[in-house]
Amino acid sequence: MFGRQPKDDKPTENTEIPDIIFPSESEIEDAAQEDTELSKIQVNFQPQRELNNPEVVNIVEKISSIVSPYFIVVVGLVLYEDNFWLGLLLITVGILSLLKISWGDITGFFREIKDVFSSDD
Repeated sequence: MFGRQPKDDKPTENTEIPDIIFPSESEIEDAAQEDTELSKIQVNFQPQRELNNPEVVNIVEKISSIVSPYFIVVVGLVLYEDNFWLGLLLITVGILSLLKISWGDITGFFREIKDVFSSDD
C-alpha cells in the first residue's frame, strides 16, 4: 500500500534502428578531390581588406577604452584591503590610464627631473 509501485520494464516507445547508407569509396574520393580543389581556390583568393575596421568593432573599442580604466580602479579598490601593494598598483595604473599618461611621459618626466639636478653644477 505505501510501497513503491513496480517499474514497467517494457519500453513504451517503438525503437527502430534506421537504416544508414554509407557512401561508397569512390564518392569519398570524389568529395576529397573537390575539397582539395576548393582549398586551392580559397588559398589563392585573398580579398582586399579595407583599412578601417567595421563600424561595430570601432564602437566596441571606444567603449572599452572608456570603461576599462574605471574597471581597473574599482578592482584595485576591492583588492586594496586584502593586498595593499597589488591594490595600489592597480589603482595607480587605472588613474594613469584615465589621465592618458603613457610610460613614455613618465620616463620623460624623470629625465627632466634628472636633468634639473645634474645641471646645478
